[in-house]
Amino acid sequence: MPRELIVLHIGQCGNQVGCRFWDVALQEHAAFHAARQQQHEQQAPVFDEAMSSFFRNVDSRTGWEIPVAGEGKNPNPISSLRARALLIDMEEGVLNSLQRGALRDLFDPSLVVTDVSGSGNNWGQGYSEYGAKHKDAIMNSVRRAAEDCDSLQSFVLLHSMGGGTGAGMGSFVIEQLSDEYPDVFRFV
Repeated sequence: MPRELIVLHIGQCGNQVGCRFWDVALQEHAAFHAARQQQHEQQAPVFDEAMSSFFRNVDSRTGWEIPVAGEGKNPNPISSLRARALLIDMEEGVLNSLQRGALRDLFDPSLVVTDVSGSGNNWGQGYSEYGAKHKDAIMNSVRRAAEDCDSLQSFVLLHSMGGGTGAGMGSFVIEQLSDEYPDVFRFV
């Protein structure tokens, strides 16, 4: 069984790169299933173990997760995909555009952490001020995402290396993940 990955988008750069990442992941999945349908005459795309590494399959009516079918069982069709992702930015602009864009249904609104003023390209402000201020909200969101995993393998952090929120808050989040999830890999 594949192990799950949680992707954290931090700051403007992380959220813009993350949006493109999910767009390409969905395109790749669609292309794979189109080829598979032609070969095996399969009717509809299914939620399989490979997809469960990055996505959750959620019943759009109830919000409950639909599990991956076990070996030898008919696979479950895709109902509504949710990315295993947290969106973090201290300026609302990029997140608001993501939540109104084509991928808006892909992200769980309860896993979004935002503020209104931004870090103004200041690493210290992203790390010290916003890190401390939003630590509980971020770590609670990480916990909720981790609880939806059967076997969490790693965190993938998308953020800038210089600037404010992405770099400062990104550094802060990496430290928190190291403290709370020491056995889980962190890819930066």
